[in-house]
Amino acid sequence: MNKLRFVKLLVFFLTFAIIFGMVLAGNMIYKKSQKKHPRETVSLNLQQPSGSYISTITSSSDILFIFIKGGKKPDRIIAISPTDYSVTADISLY
Repeated sequence: MNKLRFVKLLVFFLTFAIIFGMVLAGNMIYKKSQKKHPRETVSLNLQQPSGSYISTITSSSDILFIFIKGGKKPDRIIAISPTDYSVTADISLY
């Protein structure tokens, strides 16, 4: 009779441990999925004259195109690589 009682107690304990572990693991996964990842802020100087403004921004597969107007210069397009934020092309439109 004592062996049966011991087996029942052991089954109860192991069941409790499995359920507690699953709840704890679910809670940890939920907390990790709710963390907000801060976005990287980049300050980029396009070296344009005063009075220039960005008219349109368009992106391709791996290049960002910025259409700039004003600044006592003809309209121009600047191509920027988003991986290293370098200006890859500066195209003036006449």
